[in-house]
Amino acid sequence: MNIKTKACVFLLAVVPGLALAGPPSTQIRDLSAATGLTERQVQMVVGAHTAYAEYLTSYEWARQRMVKVLGRQRYQDLMAGRAIELDNGQRVAFNDQ
Repeated sequence: MNIKTKACVFLLAVVPGLALAGPPSTQIRDLSAATGLTERQVQMVVGAHTAYAEYLTSYEWARQRMVKVLGRQRYQDLMAGRAIELDNGQRVAFNDQ
C-alpha cells in the first residue's frame, strides 16, 4: 500500500471513534451526580468497559457502587435499556446497548 492509501485507511478507522468521543451526555452527567462516580466511570460501567485502561482495577468497584446507589432493580433495568428514574426525578436510559 502506498502512503495515501494507508492514511485513508487510518482515517476511516479513527474518525468514527472521534465522533463518539464528544462531551458526555446529560444522562451520563445525571448518573455521575446521582452515584458519586466520575463521568468516565459511569461510561465504563454502562458502555464498552474494556475500552478503558483502568477497567481491570476499577470496573467492579464502580459497578458495585452504581448498584448500591441505584438499587439492583434500577441498575438491571438501566443495563437492559429501560428508562429509570433517579432519586432527583431525572429519567435516564441508554437504548443503544
